[in-house]
Amino acid sequence: MVQKTRWGVVALLIFTGMLAAFQVGKAAIAVPALRDDLGMSLVAASWIVGALGALGAVIALPAGLVLSLFPARRTLLIGLTVIGSGSLIGALTDSGSVLLATRVIEGFGFICTILSAPRLFRLVTTDRDNPLAFAMWGIYMPLGTAIMMLVGPSVIRAFGWQGLWLLNGALPLAYALLIARVDIPKEVIPAANRNLLTNLREGFRTAGPLLVGISFGLYTFQYFALSSLFPALLVERLGLSIAVAGLISAGTVFANAVGNFAAGGLLRLGVPLWSILASCFVVSALFAFGIFSDALPVAAVAVLAAISLAITGLVPASLFAAAPAIAPTSAQLAITLGLITQIGISGQLLGPTVLAAFVERYGWSIAPAVFLAVTVAGIAAALFLRGALKKRA
Repeated sequence: MVQKTRWGVVALLIFTGMLAAFQVGKAAIAVPALRDDLGMSLVAASWIVGALGALGAVIALPAGLVLSLFPARRTLLIGLTVIGSGSLIGALTDSGSVLLATRVIEGFGFICTILSAPRLFRLVTTDRDNPLAFAMWGIYMPLGTAIMMLVGPSVIRAFGWQGLWLLNGALPLAYALLIARVDIPKEVIPAANRNLLTNLREGFRTAGPLLVGISFGLYTFQYFALSSLFPALLVERLGLSIAVAGLISAGTVFANAVGNFAAGGLLRLGVPLWSILASCFVVSALFAFGIFSDALPVAAVAVLAAISLAITGLVPASLFAAAPAIAPTSAQLAITLGLITQIGISGQLLGPTVLAAFVERYGWSIAPAVFLAVTVAGIAAALFLRGALKKRA
């Protein structure tokens, strides 16, 4: 049992997730440069952006099953190495198809990294601090993506998109060397957890992991639907320039990261998980009516979007914090994280697509109906999760 939480190591592990998220942000910000340099169509460039998400939506759960058989530190180092290698190879190509193949390589490393790093929290935190460490893990995606989207344009202007890829290849490789030198207790995989079928059966022994995954998927559906189309709303509906819209949108993403930080405090105060989830889904639906209103000024819309994303940022952090209680063994945790990731990424892919199709057919003012429907499903999932956690206790 850990006697004192090593918050420095927790921070190092969270940054591994941010390095993985850099790979998402770099592609999104590099689309214009990729199209100019490689002659790619917008559809082809979108595959470069979405490759990691598409791969995660297919293999995250199977990957969690496989990773449950091995110590997390070893698989984390492999994940960082694969990310770095894929990005370096991608920087050397002048072919869009080869670049896409290297993005698939990065995707395997991405999945391996984000499923491995949080499993190590148990080895460096006390039982009391473990949920807080998991809650803080939720910041890796919004913060990592936002940082790369802010830094990326300067790197591209100075060194081209290849320079951005080289940077994102060197960083994970160097960081893998650092993590290899960090003193983390050795994780022992019990003999009972070295069987894939046994781990699968244990991982789905209760409905908790599935309900957590569904809740996370509904959150990512709403989050990415809003954050992905918010710049278009600001430009098309409110008449802002792309530069100003991008700056405002980046601010809302940072607000989401702030919400992730706050979740740990609420859970420590004893606020029930189900009530946090239900409240956040309700806020998302209510604020959507203001965000998509054509009667409010730009400043009000921006503030509403920032507040909405900040409050709903409590959802992923709270769900990650609940993971250790729902999955008490390392094997169960790997499977639960895989399930959360797979369903979450599916929501990430579906959210912008569904909202875009809805807006094209019915207009921006009807968009809140999508958020209202997801909120109803989210409240139902939260109530079912409340029952599952009571049974577990």
